[in-house]
Amino acid sequence: MQRFKNLLLICGLLFTGSALSAAEPFKVGDIWSYQTRPGESTSTLTILKIEQYPDLGQVVHIRVDGIHLINPLKGNQISDIPHLPFRAGALQQSVTQQVGHAEQTADFSEGYTVWKSAYDAGKAGAFKTSVAQTLDDLLGGDWEESR
Repeated sequence: MQRFKNLLLICGLLFTGSALSAAEPFKVGDIWSYQTRPGESTSTLTILKIEQYPDLGQVVHIRVDGIHLINPLKGNQISDIPHLPFRAGALQQSVTQQVGHAEQTADFSEGYTVWKSAYDAGKAGAFKTSVAQTLDDLLGGDWEESR
């Protein structure tokens, strides 16, 4: 009987460890390469914050660097986006390999605060599309200047 209990305990630990590593590969500060848009092959994303929401599941907040977007309002080039919230599954399908780790992440509090306020008011969610598709969608979005 004790052998059976030990076997169950070992199986449980193995299963739990496998499930956690498969379901949660992201850690704050990790820098990842991802399936980029054409011409942005050196672009990376950095994990800023990981949260759990009842309606969205796991939300992974990221920073994207090394992109080439033209601001549709001002015409200037945008090379980074300091904050984007993604559902974990969409992000898992986008990343290709971890390429580094930042001990400190850039300040993303302004973007996060705006997102969190909108989420709390029921007016925001988290992206379910790939990072590349999300960037394309942002470029084609309906932009307006905040006042």
